[in-house]
Amino acid sequence: MASSAVVVVGVDGSPGSRTALEFAAQQATQLIATLRVVSVFESSGIFGTRYGLPIPVTDDEIAKKIQKQVGALLDEVLGALPERPDAQLVVQAGDAGLVLTAESKNADLLVLAHSDVPGIVRTLLGSVNVHCVLNAHCTVAVVRPPRSVAAG
Repeated sequence: MASSAVVVVGVDGSPGSRTALEFAAQQATQLIATLRVVSVFESSGIFGTRYGLPIPVTDDEIAKKIQKQVGALLDEVLGALPERPDAQLVVQAGDAGLVLTAESKNADLLVLAHSDVPGIVRTLLGSVNVHCVLNAHCTVAVVRPPRSVAAG
């Protein structure tokens, strides 16, 4: 039985995003909030155009695969909790920073995984976390993985 509170978490399949999902699930349980798990991927059309490569799969096919993978992770994480928050899974093509910022409009908390992408690469490609911290409409938590996960 969820209140109107919402905790949004960005999940990209990285080890850090699992830690962020675990943190977000705990927060949603404590707040009696809905957990909204958001996974964003680059559209096959945009990817193909950018790199001049034909992409033999559709966005729907990509979304179904991600839905299955993230859904299994969500079930695993929620299964380890004594109480499960209500959860929603959203998978969509787009720019992760823009999608998560839009999701934050209806959220009480946005949870993101810390990224260990080197500084120059982050500068060249942009940072979803920086975009969200600067533009989100709610509190943002950037969660670091435990040292054992980060080290190995």
